[in-house]
Amino acid sequence: MVWGFTTAWPTITAFALGVYSVIVAIVVITDDREPISTLAWILVLVAFPLVGLPFYYLFGRNWKKRMRTDPWLPKVAALAAPVMERVRSRHTIEPADATGAYADIVRLIMRTEGVTPLPAYDVELMFEGAAVFAALKRDLAAATSTIDIQSYIWERDRLTRELTSVLLERLAAGVEVRLLDDWVGSLFYRRDELDRLRAAGARVFSDATDLRKVNYRDHRKIVVVDGTIGYTGGFNVGQEYIDGGARYPVWRDTHVRFRGPAVADLQKLFAIRWNAKTGEDLFTERFFPQEYPADGRPTPVQIVSTGVDQPWDPAPRAHMIGFAAARERIWIQSPYLVPTPDIGSTLITAALSGLDVRFMMTGWPDKKIAYYAAESYFRELVSAGIKVYRYKRGFLHAKTMTIDGRIAVVGTMNMDIRSLALDQELMAWLYDPALAAQHEAQFLADVEECELITSDVLDGWTAARHLRNASARLASNLL
Repeated sequence: MVWGFTTAWPTITAFALGVYSVIVAIVVITDDREPISTLAWILVLVAFPLVGLPFYYLFGRNWKKRMRTDPWLPKVAALAAPVMERVRSRHTIEPADATGAYADIVRLIMRTEGVTPLPAYDVELMFEGAAVFAALKRDLAAATSTIDIQSYIWERDRLTRELTSVLLERLAAGVEVRLLDDWVGSLFYRRDELDRLRAAGARVFSDATDLRKVNYRDHRKIVVVDGTIGYTGGFNVGQEYIDGGARYPVWRDTHVRFRGPAVADLQKLFAIRWNAKTGEDLFTERFFPQEYPADGRPTPVQIVSTGVDQPWDPAPRAHMIGFAAARERIWIQSPYLVPTPDIGSTLITAALSGLDVRFMMTGWPDKKIAYYAAESYFRELVSAGIKVYRYKRGFLHAKTMTIDGRIAVVGTMNMDIRSLALDQELMAWLYDPALAAQHEAQFLADVEECELITSDVLDGWTAARHLRNASARLASNLL
C-alpha cells in the first residue's frame, strides 16, 4: 500500500496543481484587469503559490470592480446629492477660457464626477511650507463652527505641536474638530497629540484600515474651515514640509487656499471619506452653508478626484483630456514618474505633435525603487521631445500642471501608477490665466535648480544602471 501511494503521489500532485492553476486563472481573469497584468499575476501565482497568494490578497485584487456593487456607494451618493445640487444650482459659473478644446476638460469632469465649475475667491498659490502653515494656523484660530482635516501623514514634531495647541483652543471654544489621517501613511508616528485632541472632544480616525484594501491608500490632503475656507495640495502635516527636515536641504511643494462655493467640493470629498469610516452624515448646512463669502473676482474651479470608489477615474482622465486640449505647452511637476500606459502615451503624443512639454521631478530619491523606475522612462520621453528636469536643490513634492499658460492644476495626484490607478487623490483645476502665469513663473524659477536630462546624459549611463531601472519598473504597480 505504501508503495502504491508513493508511486501515485506525482499524479496526485500534478492533478492538484492543475486544479489550482485553473482556479487561479479563473479568479484573476474575472478580475477585469489589463491582459498583461492578468498574465503576470497568473504566472506569479502558479510559479510561486506560497508567496504569490498572500501577495495577491494584499496587492493584487481589483477592488475597483468589487466596489461597483458596494451598497454604501448609492447610500452616500443619496446623502450628497441634495446638498451639492443646491450649491451647484446657485453658484455654477462658466470659465471664460472654457471654449473650444478647453470645453472638453470641463465637460469630462462634469460627466465623470458630476462636478461643475464653482467660484473661488482670494485664491492663493503657495510654494513654501512656512507660508502654507502660517496661513493655516490663522484660519484655524479664527474658526467658529467646524474644522475638518484630512492628511495622508500627521507627524509628531514642532509643527504638529503648534497645530495641536490651536485645535485644543478651538475645541475649548466649542468648535467641532474632525481629523482623518491615512493608517499606513501615519503608521510610524506616535499619536500622543492626536490622543490629546480626542480626549478634548475632537473626532480622530485613521482611514483605509482594511487590510484587504491595503494597496488602496487615502493620499488626499484637505482642510476645510467653517465650510467656507479650503486648502489642498502636496503638503502633509509635519515640520519637514517646512524646512526639509533631516533628509533634505529644502522642501519644494505647492498648495492652494481659497474661499467660497468651490470649497463645497473639498468638503464633499471629506464628508464621503468620513462617512465611509464613521457612518456620520456631514451633508448638512453646518458644513455646506446657504451663503458663501463672495467678494472680488471669482476664479472658476473644478475639484476632480479619483479612487477605489470612482469607476471612471476622473482625475487621470482629466489629465489626458488636458494634454489633448493643449495648443502650446504642458508643464508638469511631480516627485515621481511611473505613468500608466495611457497617461504616458497621451503625454508623448502631445510632445510629438509639437507642443512644448516639460516634466520636472525630484532629484533627491526618497523611494529609491520609484526613483529608479522613473529613469527607465527617460529615453522615450526625451526622444519624443519632452524636456525632463530633475530638481536638485532639495525634495520636489509638488503635484501640479499648467496648460498653455491659461489653466493651472494643483492637487495630490502624483504621476505614478499608485496615484493614477490606486490611491484616493484629488486635483483642483483653476481656470485662471493669472494663476497659471504665477505657476509658470515658479516653474521657470525651479528650472534654475534642475538638471536637464538629455540624450547625452542617458548615453553616459552604464548597462548595469539601465538594467537596475528596468528591473525597478517591474514593480510599478506597487509604486
